[in-house]
Amino acid sequence: MAAGKQDQEAARAMIQAVYMDGEAEINGRKYRFQKMVHKDRRKVFAFYTRIAGQADRGDLSFLDDPSFAPVEEIINNSVAYNDSLLSRLGDEHWEKYPDDYVTFITTALTVISYPFFQGASTG
Repeated sequence: MAAGKQDQEAARAMIQAVYMDGEAEINGRKYRFQKMVHKDRRKVFAFYTRIAGQADRGDLSFLDDPSFAPVEEIINNSVAYNDSLLSRLGDEHWEKYPDDYVTFITTALTVISYPFFQGASTG
């Protein structure tokens, strides 16, 4: 198996593990994914498919794109830290833990989109 394919498989296994466990640990802090309704998950997935290639190249300029704001709102309403939804913690959480943000967002986009990956696979 080629190194790139192995990396993809390892990444998919990590995403699946977080999805199944419902928890992602970033810098020692645990983020718990709540159950989501299909409509919200679909919105996150649609956004993710639009920016996935960009994110894979390390271009995270989408974070400042107005179309990301409603997706970030869905994510923040769907993930808890210390039993509080991120939406309730507000920006204070990210002010306190800015080093978690990029890893959290990229993880959340893929974990929330995970149920669609089988259906989206064309190869």
